[in-house]
Order: sequence, then C-alpha cells, then structure tokens
Amino acid sequence: MYQSHFKFSTPPFRNITRKSGDFLVPYHQDVFNLLKEKSQQAGVTGLFYHDSELLGQFSEALKRSNAVIPVNAFPKLSANNLLYKLNPSVKESKNKLQAVDAVLRQWRDARATQKVLVITHAEAMKHNCYDLLAMLLTRAQELDVCLSVILMGSEDQETMLTDSALQAFVLTSHTLRNLTCREFLSYVDAQCEEHGAAISPLTPARVKKIHALTKGNISKLNALAHLSMLAAWTERAPNVGPRHLRLAIGEVLPARKRGKALATVGLFASVLFAACGWMMTSSITAKLPVALPVPASWKQPVKTPDAPVVPVIENEVVNQPDAMHQLYAMWGYDASADDALCQNAAKVNLMCKQGTASLDTLTSEGYPWVSEMKTGDHINYAVVARAGKTSLDLLMNNRTWQVSRAWYNQHATGNYTLLHRLTPSGKDEITAASDSKDLEWLDQQLSVALGENETHDKNWTAELMKRTREFQEKMHLRVDGIPGEETLMQLMRETHTTPSVQIQASQATPNTQEKHA
Repeated sequence: MYQSHFKFSTPPFRNITRKSGDFLVPYHQDVFNLLKEKSQQAGVTGLFYHDSELLGQFSEALKRSNAVIPVNAFPKLSANNLLYKLNPSVKESKNKLQAVDAVLRQWRDARATQKVLVITHAEAMKHNCYDLLAMLLTRAQELDVCLSVILMGSEDQETMLTDSALQAFVLTSHTLRNLTCREFLSYVDAQCEEHGAAISPLTPARVKKIHALTKGNISKLNALAHLSMLAAWTERAPNVGPRHLRLAIGEVLPARKRGKALATVGLFASVLFAACGWMMTSSITAKLPVALPVPASWKQPVKTPDAPVVPVIENEVVNQPDAMHQLYAMWGYDASADDALCQNAAKVNLMCKQGTASLDTLTSEGYPWVSEMKTGDHINYAVVARAGKTSLDLLMNNRTWQVSRAWYNQHATGNYTLLHRLTPSGKDEITAASDSKDLEWLDQQLSVALGENETHDKNWTAELMKRTREFQEKMHLRVDGIPGEETLMQLMRETHTTPSVQIQASQATPNTQEKHA
C-alpha cells in the first residue's frame, strides 16, 4: 500500500538480507560467514539470541548456501522424535545405537559424506536430545561422515550446551548482541537503497527513538517501520512523524505495567478523602477536645546538588587486554579480556598486526587500532575509533574521548595493534595457487569496488590481475596486480565489509580532550 507512496520498488523491511543473500548489517554478515565456515567442519556450533525471528533468518540463509537438514524443535523435541525426523523408517522400539547407525548408513549410501543439521528453537529440546546428538557425532566420526550440527535458540541455551554431553564437540558458541544506534541508522539506509527508495521515510530522529524503545532488536525495528509507514501513508504524509510512530508502538510493543502506579494513586486519593471527611466532620458535629497540630511548614528542604565531577582523560586507567576486548567488540565479537588476544584472532578469521607506525600511516590504512600512550604518570591503551582531519575519537572504559591530533602525537608512543579480515579460506593474500573459493570471492569484491560485473571465474585469470591493478591504482597502492595483504585490507574497507575509522573532516579543533556521552 505504501510502496509507491514512498517510492519503493519492492517491499522493504521484510528481510534482513539483500537479494544477493548478503546481510544488510555487516555484523550479521560476519556472524553468518562464521556459521558457514564452521558448517564445513565436524562438530557443534551454537548461535543464541532472544529473537527467534532473527535466528530463523540465519537458518534460512544457511539453507540457501548449504544442503542442510532443518529441524524445528518447537514445541517439544525428544530423542525419538529427532530420530524419526532424520529417518522416518526408524522405529521407536529399536536400540538407539542401531537407529543412529541406520541414519548414518542412509547418508553414506546416498554418498552424502557431509551433512549439516540445523536445529532451531533449541530451548524446546529435551535433555536426551543432547545425548543423542553426541552419539550421532561420535558414530559419524567412526563411519567417516562429516556431520556439522548448528543449534539456534534462546540465550540460556549456551549454558545448557556447555554443560551437556556435547561439550567435547563444540567448535564455537556465539550469543548475538543487540545492534547499536549507528547500525540501526545504516540498516535503515541500506533497506531503502536495496528496495529502490532514494529518500528514507524514517528520519534519523525516528530511527533513534525506535532504537531506544527496542534496545537494538532488529525484528521489532522491521515491525515498527512497517506499521509506522502504513500509518503515514493513510494520511499521505511525506515521512513518518511522531504520531505515526506512537500508533505503531501501541501495536508492537507491550504497554508498561501501571498496576503499581494506579495503586499508589488510589492510596493517595483514599488518604486525601479520609482527611477531608475528618476535617468536615469535626466542623459539623462538635469542637475537638484538643487543638489540631499546625504544621510548621509544608515546604520541603531542597538539597543543593553537588557539582558534577568532570572526567579527565589522565585519570583513566586501561590495560591492553581491556583495550583489545573493545577492539574485538568493534568487529562484532564479545570476547572476554582473557580471550581477546592477538593469537586468538585466527579463530574468528582475523589477523592481528602489531608494530610501530605514525598517526598518518595508521589513518591511511583506515582500520580501528589500539594505541599505546602515556597519560599522566602511567601507560594507557585506547582504541582509535574515528580519525578526522583535526581530531580523533578514543574509546577508553566505555567512554568516547575527542582529542586533537596534536594531543595524540604528544602522548602516543607509536606502538599499535590492529585487526583485519582474512579471506574466506583464512589467507592474507591471494595468488594463482589459491583455491577457487578465494578467487571467486576476489572476483565479487573487485566487482563491487570497481562497479563492474562479475567475471564468474574461479581460476586466476588475466582479467582478475587487470582488475587488481585498476583497484590498486584507484587506492594509490603499489600497482603489481598481486592482491597481497595491503591490497586486500583496502579492498574489504572499500566494500564496507570491515569496521572503519570513518575518515571525515572535523568542524573544530578541540584544544583539550572532550568527553562525549
């Protein structure tokens, strides 16, 4: 109904993926790439979140990229039910081991040496399902069948997974985080671009309001966007206004509980009426034997608020593990301070670089980095999240500090640590000897960066080398036609598949560091 009114070519806010299958949010794409990678290995991968609709879209995306066996555990899945879903010919009276062998022999006879089992709504699984899956994985190893199990469910299932018989088979387990306000804004813009609208009907103010109300839940964002645009269309409004959003909120989000507030109001009213009745009765009937006490004053003393304590960057203390935890978070990984180490980067298909470099060099690379600096009388570590012409944004202890370039150069030691993405095969360069997966990926990335059609070549060709040279020349890199580490880093940044320091011009040069809430 509102599609033509807001100039959409196709209905928006239905899916969180593009027509190509890629996710509109880079963080979701990173998680999906991790799922695809782990689905090629024998073992268990867990993906948990409180939004079953979002997990369902991850499951659908896996179905499009792999030959998977989907199993919905809702409303209740037992071990016998799971065996029946995998092989309907298996009878409940059979021995469990025999039934498991029958399932695996069926797969092996069909020459399916690799199987991906995706179980959604894992919170509805009975405990005996975990034991059955452990038996399946054990026998699959013995019968040379590569079985990958992907469990999707609510957040509390992550603890259930690690405490079950499947613990020894767990490859990785990830709980999705809520999206940031910046990710909400870019997601709305990406939806409009994907579905043909030049101007978004949702203004940044509306999107920020939705983010505050939904706490970063993308499914609720889709629902609110759809209903608010429907409300705006009924009035032929050019965009979504505050009233349209309020109407949508009333349909999507549950109303706040008012029982306690109403009880408080009722109690106050009862006391007030009782007091009035008592006063009126005393004046009508008789004079009280004692005089009523007269309050000295109804005016409550007003406490003078203390002056707010202004944070000072020199007082901050951040060690390197905490800064690395923040850097991993910018890449979408909630690693603990103990796990957020350089040597663990390869586990999530990242490479860690350390060394000494100038501010201009690091800024030109365009990636966030951890900077070592001396503030006050101690060594600190901060994540450089944004670099402008005159200022930088530093992340320290969940605060964002804006400092001038001069201040940074005065306090930074030059030592840095940064992360960058590896190829789908986990390499930091692509050569003629690279596998077809990396070469196909290179073809796709170069096509996006140069605005050209894909060649669909899975081998190293003269055309791929030519396009690599064109990209290197465009990005002012060394032109050799070889997609090495530096070329790949800039290629991924250009295609917006990695975090960036978002180089932009600053309006003013701060003389002192300024805190942003």
